[in-house]
Amino acid sequence: MEAGIQILQKAEAAKLYKDLIIQLNKDFLRAGIADQFGEKLTPEALVRNLTATLYTTIVSDFEAYLNLLYVIDVSESKIKKLPQQEVHEFALAVSALILEREFVKVSFKNRNE
Repeated sequence: MEAGIQILQKAEAAKLYKDLIIQLNKDFLRAGIADQFGEKLTPEALVRNLTATLYTTIVSDFEAYLNLLYVIDVSESKIKKLPQQEVHEFALAVSALILEREFVKVSFKNRNE
């Protein structure tokens, strides 16, 4: 959870926290996953909600989970480097990778505006 929170704190410091949540919501919809995240969530709540959504998706619709990773463009090599672990721990690690990728996207987008 700590890695995801640190990424979100960087986003807050760069004034990109809201943009990150908007991008996350947009990518979830593009992947066909209806779950959305409120723009007023604390970093802790966002990581918790994202992890719960990922856990549910991994367990109930693995194809949707893979599609989400594709839409967000999470590095396949980073996913493969994750150690074997329980599904809830794996979902937490993947949530940090997703937040990291979304932060890179919004940082790049805002640098060019």
